[in-house]
Amino acid sequence: MLITPDSATLQTLAAEHVARSLADAVALRGRALVALSGGSLPPGVFRWLCSEPLRSQVPWHGLSIVWADERLVPFDAPESNYYLTRQTLLDHVPIPADQVFPVATYYPGPQAAMLYQRQLEALLSIHGGQLDLVLLGMGPDGHTASLFPGFAQLDAPPTQLVAAVEHAPKPPPERVTLTAHALNLAREVLWLVAGSDKAPKVYAALHGPHDPHNTPAQLVAPRAGQVTWMLDAAAAALLIG
Repeated sequence: MLITPDSATLQTLAAEHVARSLADAVALRGRALVALSGGSLPPGVFRWLCSEPLRSQVPWHGLSIVWADERLVPFDAPESNYYLTRQTLLDHVPIPADQVFPVATYYPGPQAAMLYQRQLEALLSIHGGQLDLVLLGMGPDGHTASLFPGFAQLDAPPTQLVAAVEHAPKPPPERVTLTAHALNLAREVLWLVAGSDKAPKVYAALHGPHDPHNTPAQLVAPRAGQVTWMLDAAAAALLIG
């Protein structure tokens, strides 16, 4: 766990961590499968990764990119996690276009989820069955990706790696998300959480009773991977107060 004084410092240090992790993964295995997230912190991390010296440290050609979740909106909609990533990262670094795998948001949710499951299974088959790095955030309600408190996707069967979400408690209501089973295939999970509104659920996720229907972030516990939490002081207040 790393606690930083503020979210700006968190984003800088997170970018350095991501660059090291990706360089190590590609050096060791020749390629890396990465699941990215939306939210307020990743754009700042991505901008640092696009800038020197980190830009030259990342083996962009060896990366394949998927998303931990996506909103069922057009690719160029402001709410799209793909669009956010494209604007702040993909348009500025030399990741081959055929190694970027957005959710097919032009299909209805169940069909988009089924297609993404097939895509993810195919990618996992050539990446040793694991995601090399999963970048996650957490909402004030304890949700991560689009795994929301009390939703049926929390009880997905082990073979289900991708799920459709309807009536999400925050807009847009229709989404596709990786399930906890998919997230737990990670070699490394990197949590980025900032803000005092997250502090109660950060504490619950790390030290509260096991109750993933109230704090879905508790479901993310890869058996064959490491978990790193990077928090700003506000999000960590109940841990250090």
